[in-house]
Amino acid sequence: MTRDGSSMKCAIPTYLAFLGAASLCLGLGCSTAHYRDKADKEVYKIIADKSPGVPGLPENFSIEQDKSDPLEGLGAGEQTPEFLAEAGKAEAGAQIISLEDALSIAVTHSRTYQNQKELLYLQALSLTLDRHQFSPIFAASGSGQYNRSTTDIEKLNGVGEAANAIPGLIAQRGRNASLVLSGAPTASGILQQLGVPANSQTIAALEAVGALSGTPAQLLTDYANVVNEAFTVAGVNQPEREIRDDRDITGDANIGVSMLLKGGARIAIGLTSNFLRFLTGDPTLQSSSALVANITQPLLRGRGKDVNAEFLTQAERDVLYQLRAFQRFRQEFAVQVASGYYNVLQARDAARNNYQGYLAFQRSVERERALYDANRTTLTALGRIEQSLLNTENAWVDSIRNYKQALDQYKILLGLSTDVNVILDDAELVELNEKGLNHPALQSDDAVAVALAARLDLYNTRDEKDDSERRIKVAANALLPDLDLVIAGSVNSVPGDDTFDELDFQRARWSAGFDVDLGLDRKAERNSYRTALISFDRAVRELSLAEDNVKLDVRESWRNLDQAKRNYENRKLALELAARRVEEQDLRAEIGEAIVLDQVDAQNDYISAQNELTDATVRHTIARLEFWRDMGILYIKENGQWEEVNDVPATTPQ
Repeated sequence: MTRDGSSMKCAIPTYLAFLGAASLCLGLGCSTAHYRDKADKEVYKIIADKSPGVPGLPENFSIEQDKSDPLEGLGAGEQTPEFLAEAGKAEAGAQIISLEDALSIAVTHSRTYQNQKELLYLQALSLTLDRHQFSPIFAASGSGQYNRSTTDIEKLNGVGEAANAIPGLIAQRGRNASLVLSGAPTASGILQQLGVPANSQTIAALEAVGALSGTPAQLLTDYANVVNEAFTVAGVNQPEREIRDDRDITGDANIGVSMLLKGGARIAIGLTSNFLRFLTGDPTLQSSSALVANITQPLLRGRGKDVNAEFLTQAERDVLYQLRAFQRFRQEFAVQVASGYYNVLQARDAARNNYQGYLAFQRSVERERALYDANRTTLTALGRIEQSLLNTENAWVDSIRNYKQALDQYKILLGLSTDVNVILDDAELVELNEKGLNHPALQSDDAVAVALAARLDLYNTRDEKDDSERRIKVAANALLPDLDLVIAGSVNSVPGDDTFDELDFQRARWSAGFDVDLGLDRKAERNSYRTALISFDRAVRELSLAEDNVKLDVRESWRNLDQAKRNYENRKLALELAARRVEEQDLRAEIGEAIVLDQVDAQNDYISAQNELTDATVRHTIARLEFWRDMGILYIKENGQWEEVNDVPATTPQ
């Protein structure tokens, strides 16, 4: 309350109140989800804008993990495969995953795939901060304090003030000789003539000067000295100690904006306000404001977009590089998933073939034992075929273990728990065998030419060489002297107790000048420049090496594919030969003319031929996918499926 009883209002600046309200909103009303959503929106826009420059990337990119059940809607098997023995019983009711399902599950649930998506996201997120450096950056801060302090003061009461005043008044009257003392005045009379209140203490002090004499002026001067000494002795003019309680509110607010231009200029504008409100004593308000602006423009070192915005240019290109790397990963990952799928089916097929061979040896052992009982064969022959039965059984058991191990590893690749009960679809391998080979009619040199025009990782290496060349110019600019044009200005508020919102532009101050640094010590910059030159030479070599490695990859893939084709053709003929030998030995055994060693060899060769043909089919399929991948033209759909390559383009756009 003020002295007149009215309500006391504190004149806080309007923008300080706004600053407080905004801080409260940010602190209480804005959740962390708001910042997350803003980051996602900005990052996804960057990726969407740059994705058209990389063929084959999915249109809808997101790092949000799919929480749905990846096995929902899949069919379940009802049979328990006999060739898996006890392990086959666990597959009763297992859900069947086709190759298409496996690819779809992998791109939504694979841990490796999720990591690669997050790497791309983080690279784009880093770009948002680099872009932010060239946008207006606002800052607002403020502070407020309630202050209480106590002060010791010395204060005279009314008598003491009079006692101090009497000697001076007497002396003044004496100097003016204006006081006429008639007769023998009393002490009270003198005090009355001096205009000083009369009381027992002042009267007692004057009575001590009754014996003085002289002229009126001299007499009053003597009076003054004696009275002062008398008051001092009596302690009348000594001050009393008192504690004063001071309370006030202080505060300040700062609002500013700065911006870095790509040409190198930096602009900064700030508005500051301070206020003080006294709550005790005189409740007055004191406030002031100041507007300050600065502009700094490099003229030599650090001048120009190519130099000053180099870090932004590199950040933009790094996102493009990561997009290409992600697409390259998608190609490799699709081949990895398909290769793993067929390898599991191949292991399962090996268990099936070994089981069939085991059953065939059981029949041969039974037949040979019957012949031995009829004295038509020797014990050695019987023992040999029984030994082969045991070896075949061991191979069968090992193949079951290999299959289960491969299946568990494949679950991890897809992002599934090893506890889930799933199997892969045998029909995929059957279909692959029925289709036969899909061998591309493309020569090695043509494939190399396509790869040099299409490989995304090669594009990155080429662009990295350009980055090294660009950094030479930046390093050379750092060797120049510093010469900056600096312009500064400030405006204070109109002088007064409460004029913070009135800036006195008529009394504005500004200055312009140059800051110069001749750069006499440039050893660090010299080393950076030399390093940039070496880095460029190294980048040129890296590009040459990368091109040779691409050629090597493609030629090796072409050779592998060609070899896989030849192996498939040979294994197919070998299986036909092995089947005829087994058939012949079975017929000879029925008439008792079979030779045990021939029977064993024929059966073993037949089992091996079956497994090798499956292996040749799978290898050729995988080699074909690797061939397209190494050429850089294996395009992956959003669901992880690849598009079959029919016509090979001469070039592929960047």
